[in-house]
Amino acid sequence: MANNSSSRQGQLFDDYSNPDINLYFASHDDVEELCKVINWAYRGKPSASSPEESYSGWIGEQHLLKGARITSEELRQLIDDEQHTVVLVAKLKTPSGSKIVGCWKISTYDKNLQMTEEEKQDVAVEFGLNAVDPDYQSRGIGTLLYNGAVRIAKEYFNAQRVYSCIIRSKRNQIEWCLRQ
Repeated sequence: MANNSSSRQGQLFDDYSNPDINLYFASHDDVEELCKVINWAYRGKPSASSPEESYSGWIGEQHLLKGARITSEELRQLIDDEQHTVVLVAKLKTPSGSKIVGCWKISTYDKNLQMTEEEKQDVAVEFGLNAVDPDYQSRGIGTLLYNGAVRIAKEYFNAQRVYSCIIRSKRNQIEWCLRQ
């Protein structure tokens, strides 16, 4: 479980790794914009020139799965589960404020799913819901979020292990994770 009992929603987590992007703990104020970014990354973002067409980055799954990746209500529930889940949000500084460009979910991992007795003694987390707006992919935002997620795994959950579930056919995503 996370070692911080007071609400951290909306608090700044990291403002020094990238001068243009800050990492925050997600809050309810982020839900609508964040839900769009997640669904764009996984299911495709409408093209500005042709709204009936969509495009996605390298984690797109619209050819495999239909429907929303996450709903606003599901995202609110994750944000509210502060003892077991952290949703980290990347916000790009803009002249008018900030814009959400990505996220990463860190949650406690069920000890019963771990294979050995030794693993069951360790604290483990699962990384998921890693998403970057397709317009901002390949700019280091995913790596920034990953590094923040590793810090949260260690500092908030005292984790010794990290798990992630990736669809087998998503070789590029698996290879990226293995390089980190």
